[in-house]
Amino acid sequence: MVRKTNKKAVAFFDVDDTILKGSSGIMLAKYMFLERGETARLDYILDMVKAIIDVKTGKVEYDMLVEKGLEQFKGRNLSEVEALSRDLFEKVMKKHIYRMAYKIVRKHKKAGVKVVLLTASLTELIDPLGDFLDVDEVIALQPIFENGVLTGHARKPFCYHGGKLILAREYVQEHGIDLDDCYFYSDSSSDLPLMEKVGHPRPTNPDPALKRLAIRRNWRFHKFITVLPPDFRPEHWEKKR
Repeated sequence: MVRKTNKKAVAFFDVDDTILKGSSGIMLAKYMFLERGETARLDYILDMVKAIIDVKTGKVEYDMLVEKGLEQFKGRNLSEVEALSRDLFEKVMKKHIYRMAYKIVRKHKKAGVKVVLLTASLTELIDPLGDFLDVDEVIALQPIFENGVLTGHARKPFCYHGGKLILAREYVQEHGIDLDDCYFYSDSSSDLPLMEKVGHPRPTNPDPALKRLAIRRNWRFHKFITVLPPDFRPEHWEKKR
């Protein structure tokens, strides 16, 4: 339950398999290489699929995966990446937003809690989702651009595992908020460094390791199933009309 509070608080949300039904990275790969007809090395596609499996077990070599993934987009300009992200959101990602995730985001907003998406995905890729949900901040992988062109590298710490804790701490310190007053919704045991520090851990569609831990520690957890209808319009869009 989300109650209105006078305390400052943040609700952090992972994205893949928490807000979205599925992986934003796989959605991007399928959209680019199947619908847009762009080509990629077979080893990159296999690495993406392997990473989705490995991340559930904490075995993924994330730094290497980031560098290899960004190499595929090296040389693209910022406007091209933003346009690709908007198209991906409208044609693919928007159809995979969990209904209950949207409702919980709205409940937090109405209770005066800041909502932050905290994800290992590219910032530009997730920004359209953040706009759709009307969140306060998107904290994600930040690719480095030089003269408006993607270099194939990203700023550290990466928004994964312990990096999420570092970035979340920076955010709450900047806003004068205590992590003990914060929530964190995530499906992955790789996010335990932050989940163990917030006052309100909320495992969501938890992987087996996270579910076992949640049961042992008596953490409340969520299971989302249905997604928003295709023609759904966010509440804040209607208010702007």
